Amino acid sequence: MALSIIRAVSIGALGGLAAFLAFGPVAPHGAQLFALLIGWAGYSHFGSKLEGLKQALVHFLLGAALAALALVLVTQLPYGETLGAAAWTGIAAAATLAALAYVARLPGLGSLSVALLGYAALLACAAVGGADKIVALAPDNCFLVAFLSLAAGALLGLAADALADAAEKRLPLGRSPTRSATSA
Repeated sequence: MALSIIRAVSIGALGGLAAFLAFGPVAPHGAQLFALLIGWAGYSHFGSKLEGLKQALVHFLLGAALAALALVLVTQLPYGETLGAAAWTGIAAAATLAALAYVARLPGLGSLSVALLGYAALLACAAVGGADKIVALAPDNCFLVAFLSLAAGALLGLAADALADAAEKRLPLGRSPTRSATSA
């Protein structure tokens, strides 16, 4: 069996599990499939394994925190009444996205694109679950839902890699005896 088939099967199986969980048992808790998949993509961006998981979570936290700040500014400060909701939202987004781009340049935060995925996932979860819940100390707080969904997606990516690695060690891959394991 080819390594690419093993990887495809592990990704498909765990992706199907993610969809089942998001629309089934954990749906009442607000899990979002799109955020799970974004989390998986962020994890994969960093080259996978535990270091990829750590980097993805740090970047997601940065992006989600700045998106949460934008939502707090928009939903909790009265400037939208004076400036107009669209103008105030644009100002809040511009300021927090500029901060995101600047902070993402710091050592250990080298990927603006993954931090931006965390930002976007929070805004999408807020659109689904209610931006007004950004300051609520409740299980349906959109920051909590988004970050936990992103983290769960990154963990599913790690699990898919582990599953594929385990299968690769146990299944014949159709390699010739002279080929090295790294050439597959």
